[in-house]
Amino acid sequence: MSQFIETKVAPVATKLSSQKYLKALQSTFLFLIPFFTIGSFALVLISPPVDYTTMEPGFLQSIMAGWQSFADFTSPVLDYVFNVTMPLMSLYVALGISYNLCKEYKINSMMPLLVTMSSFIISASMNAERTLSFAAFDATGLFTAIFVGIISFELYRVLVEKKVGRINLEGSGVPPALADSIGNLVPVAIVVVLTAFLNNLLFTFTSINLPQVITIIMNPLVSAVDNIWGVIILAVLVMVFWWFGIHDSVITSALDPFFYSNLGANAAAFAAGTAAMALPHVVTAPFWWNFMAIGGSGATLGLAFLALTSKSKQLRTIGKLSFIPSLFNINEPLIFGLPLMYNPIMMIPFIIVMPLNGVITYLAMSSGLVAKTFAYASWNMFSPIAALIDTMDIKAVILVIALIIIDILIYLPFFKAFEKQKLAEEEE
Repeated sequence: MSQFIETKVAPVATKLSSQKYLKALQSTFLFLIPFFTIGSFALVLISPPVDYTTMEPGFLQSIMAGWQSFADFTSPVLDYVFNVTMPLMSLYVALGISYNLCKEYKINSMMPLLVTMSSFIISASMNAERTLSFAAFDATGLFTAIFVGIISFELYRVLVEKKVGRINLEGSGVPPALADSIGNLVPVAIVVVLTAFLNNLLFTFTSINLPQVITIIMNPLVSAVDNIWGVIILAVLVMVFWWFGIHDSVITSALDPFFYSNLGANAAAFAAGTAAMALPHVVTAPFWWNFMAIGGSGATLGLAFLALTSKSKQLRTIGKLSFIPSLFNINEPLIFGLPLMYNPIMMIPFIIVMPLNGVITYLAMSSGLVAKTFAYASWNMFSPIAALIDTMDIKAVILVIALIIIDILIYLPFFKAFEKQKLAEEEE
């Protein structure tokens, strides 16, 4: 098994991790984290979790009444902030993909970004009246943004490289920006007009636009990710790869569109008045990073605590170096310093703890015991605090604390065996 992964799986995974479209997609979502965080905070601040008019008089009711007053006062600003962040997710993703592909191809021009943006707007906004509709600029158009972003960028790039319809104005005293725009007028026209024609053709024959078509196609995959078996299989794969030294981004970067699409749908539903318990999706970006990967991939916060309190000088040193980063879901010092990679003693807990967190959280959220996520505090916020912001449910905080305790208990016997080995080495 080990030899098969090292000789067959690892080279493929390495190639995937360096694949230009996956890299562009991963970088795009990393760039957008501030927008998701700001939008999430705005939505949380204007959405008190309890209606104070239905509560018994007391201290808690006073807090909720004050929160509601704050929400009423700030909502003209914060509601607008929310509406231009997460509900425009797909537009930003289309731009981000184009920008990162420009970096990949070393293209120093703004034109591909404008071409990609206009192609996405055409594809996502066309309706029966052939007028602009922004309904698919949110998470519902995310897969369209990825598909159209890549296709329109590559088509424009090839046309420019082949000098199709090139109008050469260089060396005639024309500003470089004007030479670039006028010189590539024909490629721009071809991409934009072709996009409009194909989308109009699609609408004429199917009466639905491209985002609706892609949503129908992607629904089986979305459903496969957003269920308990999907959580188990994906988490186990991620951790097996990590044990062999293959970074989790090989899988998680490909999952980002599903995670953020589900998060966007939950945020939109919550903003429209749906209760947090009744949101459509369980598996989202905050579900994965704030409830499953507590302390980083492998849910290693509990392990960092064990290392910090170890009798072994070596392990205790690693614990001192890794504990603070682990609070913020950064666990490379622990993975490479303990180490966890290629460590046969720690292999079992390293692989099973994160899937177990996922199963427990999935059952708690799908049963309505804990609210589902609709906001995203960010991947590197201390998990109990992030859980509260992600769900606005105090039971989510209790759940995360319980998961940390469970993680410690699972890691403990294996860590003690590893610690015994290290103590023997130190005595020698």
